[in-house]
Amino acid sequence: MMGLLAQSPIALGDSLGAIAIFAVTTALAGLFVASLAYWGYRRNASRPMLYLSVGILLLTTIPVTMDYTLQGVTTATEAEILLVITLSHLAGVLAILYALTKA
Repeated sequence: MMGLLAQSPIALGDSLGAIAIFAVTTALAGLFVASLAYWGYRRNASRPMLYLSVGILLLTTIPVTMDYTLQGVTTATEAEILLVITLSHLAGVLAILYALTKA
């Protein structure tokens, strides 16, 4: 996502650092919430909590991690990185939907 924002016609200047800070904060907060859900799964053997934990990870932590990792280690295009992030979001929403309806 940083790469997509860096190519924006709007001059972002120093705000890229702020965007990175918000992205890392989102990833860490998502990891914390997902760990709480996972602890709930372990404590109560509740499958919905497991799927909720996975869904939160796929919505918050995984996209940020994949964005920075793919930009730094591969020659993936912005479209390919965006596809990976979008698929992670979709999988996260489906995991949470499953947790709320069928688990």
